[in-house]
Amino acid sequence: MERYLQRFGENVRQARHDHGWTQEDLSARTGLAVVQVSRIELGKREIRLSTLIRLLDGLDVQPDTLLKGVLRKDPTP
Repeated sequence: MERYLQRFGENVRQARHDHGWTQEDLSARTGLAVVQVSRIELGKREIRLSTLIRLLDGLDVQPDTLLKGVLRKDPTP
């Protein structure tokens, strides 16, 4: 499971970087604490569905952007 958390965190970080945002910027857009954003990006925090929705809304991305390489059926390592 840790591998999937790390991959998800990498996807969040990449999406944030694609916007040119800091963790503080993403925190402000999602209502998540900066420490939460950091722990998610590091793969140190398993998230709830409500957090996923906040990230998707805040980053304005489709679910597959954050879930790429996370799903077991996904061939991307």
